[in-house]
Amino acid sequence: MLREVEAPSNEAGTSITPPTNASPSFPLAAGFAASSISVSSAVFMTNWVDVIKIRQQVAGPEGKNLFSTGVSVVRNEGVLALYRGVTPAVLRGMLYGGLRIGLYSPFKQALSSEAGEDPGLGLKIVAGMGSGAVAAGICNPTDLVKTRMQVAGAIGRSSWGVTQEVIREEGVIGLWKGTTPSMVRAALLTAAQCATYDEVKLLFTRQLGWEDGVGTHLAVSGVAGLVTTTVTAPVDMIKTNMFVNPVYNGPWDCVKDIYRRMGVRGLFKGWSANWARQGPMTTLVFVVNETVRPIFGLGAL
Repeated sequence: MLREVEAPSNEAGTSITPPTNASPSFPLAAGFAASSISVSSAVFMTNWVDVIKIRQQVAGPEGKNLFSTGVSVVRNEGVLALYRGVTPAVLRGMLYGGLRIGLYSPFKQALSSEAGEDPGLGLKIVAGMGSGAVAAGICNPTDLVKTRMQVAGAIGRSSWGVTQEVIREEGVIGLWKGTTPSMVRAALLTAAQCATYDEVKLLFTRQLGWEDGVGTHLAVSGVAGLVTTTVTAPVDMIKTNMFVNPVYNGPWDCVKDIYRRMGVRGLFKGWSANWARQGPMTTLVFVVNETVRPIFGLGAL
């Protein structure tokens, strides 16, 4: 018969309860894993909106609205066309999302004057811009391949086939075409997304007395999604057009062409599709992230 082991006690004879939420041995790896799972899950579930957004952005002035573009894609190419490019998108989500969201907390902590102290909105924005730019610079090839697979006429093209085509026609460096707007977008995206979520969550929990639960996460991430969509829309438009049109000499050349053809409103082309994706995606990213973080021994965001 097994003997029951007594809990250790201190000198006063009081039992010592071991901590239940020990910090992970490798916090960076744990943060990357939690972020990777949350972002890749969100990317998979919203890929269909991304396809529609890409089609709107490359259509030019004659482009249709969100619903009409989606109907046109399904009618002409079938339902599965809405998940074209999902493989590189999910792979990118795992690496890019893991780095982008996973590095935000370490960057924020590094900028704080004291451990555990709230660094303030300004430094949160800096932390988000830094983590987003680093992630986008590393992962640009997967974004470029995904985008080229999602444009019209890309039926039957595999991610490896598109990669080989880019290298053959533009060299290996061609995989990093559009890196500048991609990094700017990722910097703005992460700053808007993470800093907004961070600040609004503090407002809801500390000032309004909301509990740190799923309801709060849903409400806060909804606000973050709206802010993120608006801030990143112009850069996203430039990035998409540079990815699919090798004729541009740089971001400024692309901006001038978009403005000449469509005016200032052209820079916000695809906003509705972007919001239809970014809103739910932001919600999924943060709700899933907050859910899986305890599994890796991490505290709330």
